[in-house]
Amino acid sequence: MTVADIAQFAAETTGDISSEGLDYAKRALRLKYATLYDAHNWRESMRVLDGVPLDPTMNGVFFLPYDAEEVIFCSLSYDGVSYVRLNYRERDWIERFTYPAYNLPGNTPWFYRAENLAWPYPNPGNFTFTTSNKDPFNVYIAGRDANDQPISESFIMQGTPQAGGIYLPASLTTQNAYKTVTVLSGQVTTMPLTISAGGHTFVMPPAMTELVFTQIVLEPPPIGTAPGGGPLQSWIRTQVKLKPDSLDNDMSVPRISHIWDALVCFTTAALWKRLSQLTKANSEEQIAMEHVKAAIQVEKNQSEFFQQAVPVTYEYGDYLKGWWWNRATSWNPFGM
Repeated sequence: MTVADIAQFAAETTGDISSEGLDYAKRALRLKYATLYDAHNWRESMRVLDGVPLDPTMNGVFFLPYDAEEVIFCSLSYDGVSYVRLNYRERDWIERFTYPAYNLPGNTPWFYRAENLAWPYPNPGNFTFTTSNKDPFNVYIAGRDANDQPISESFIMQGTPQAGGIYLPASLTTQNAYKTVTVLSGQVTTMPLTISAGGHTFVMPPAMTELVFTQIVLEPPPIGTAPGGGPLQSWIRTQVKLKPDSLDNDMSVPRISHIWDALVCFTTAALWKRLSQLTKANSEEQIAMEHVKAAIQVEKNQSEFFQQAVPVTYEYGDYLKGWWWNRATSWNPFGM
């Protein structure tokens, strides 16, 4: 059910099918959706990443392929089996009260959220964009160079036209070399946009307009030496709540499907208020609230049959008794 479907249904229900009425219905829908999204930890708003290996060269930094609103939990493992729950701290708290801090055996790092970035790899250099889209569209990239000076570029891209209405892929490379990228955005297209830099490639789907990666930092970073002599490998398990989907066009579909009925009623109530039909508006709002309560109850009931990652201090083994070898415990945190 799209934004246009809900707005059209509400407009026809109230009899206000003017263009102004439809625009008002869409604005009311988007506003109410954002409110309902934040009112509950809806299952469809959650994402779990399990067993994500940390790159030892990133010094405790890892990226999530989402624009996260909140980190529910973050756990660390040195063997990919046993995880320890990490505590969240603000970066200024860590720098003010704990430095110098060292990651010694038995100590676990804190974690904090750093700035969101548009490219999850350091020092990507020059970017190459490739597309075979028929219509021209804008691409914008901004970040910092090797001297930490702000740089940005904007250009128009389009595929190379051929006979018979065929468009071949066309490429463009940035003039600047980037150390970090904070913004990388485009427009809604009919063909994907391929982005390459520093040996890595991302494909931006036609409906996606920007790349956003949530940056999480472990401080102090996990360090150590594996039994074979190489850097100590570690893994992350985390759960995040995504930011509300913006519903930026009429064909957008609200992510939380359990509240579609409530959105229909709330949008209808907003149109009744616009027409000064307060009795009907109040009745629709009461029905909408019943739909919201029912949606929350459905999620609670289904959670009994839904396997979730439930974080505990150590999710495998006994935390208090640590006399086993080759298992991460409170007594033997590296599992060695």
